[in-house]
Amino acid sequence: MSTAHPIDSRSGTHFWVLSVDKPGRVSTTRSGTCTPAPGSTRESVYRDIYLSVTDADPILRGSTVLFFSLELNRL
Repeated sequence: MSTAHPIDSRSGTHFWVLSVDKPGRVSTTRSGTCTPAPGSTRESVYRDIYLSVTDADPILRGSTVLFFSLELNRL
């Protein structure tokens, strides 16, 4: 996994938001922080976050992504 604690880390270098939907069944938006491992790509971090969210709640497995954002966690 190229992210370190994608959901549990509250002081990560990046903030993410992910919205997923299973039409007629469930939709949800989750957010958190992560610190990507050196050499990570945006795609690998997205994949790790998606798998972390959907593995945590089996009804979400196979959901369609409606929105994904990954930005530096600073103002």
